[in-house]
Amino acid sequence: MKTILIADDDPVMVKLMEFNLRRAGYGTLVCREGLSVGERVRAERPDLILLDVMLPGRSGLELLRDFQGDPALAQLPVVVVTSQGKDSTQGELLAAGARQVFTKPFSPTILIACVSQLLGESAPPPKE
Repeated sequence: MKTILIADDDPVMVKLMEFNLRRAGYGTLVCREGLSVGERVRAERPDLILLDVMLPGRSGLELLRDFQGDPALAQLPVVVVTSQGKDSTQGELLAAGARQVFTKPFSPTILIACVSQLLGESAPPPKE
């Protein structure tokens, strides 16, 4: 089972993403603040990260730059979920290494399809 690390401080958003990811057959890990994300990624080795930009401690942009500077993590797919919908912000996040940027609110179905594609899988059908 592939594991997704969700780094978001909004409990409602975390529950929404966890529910949809588990329903699609993925395991989940959660970090609610930025300071523990790097350590957790190195210890748990998730297959993909869903990363919020606005995290207490370290921002998603700082974390993206950290990952790109670490050869062991530079290829880890990171999908950013943010409430900052500016084109300039999205461009900066993509330039820093994000594979995709979703602006909140977003479609859980599209997010799962993106995750599946980045992990080299076909999108699993939703479980009833």
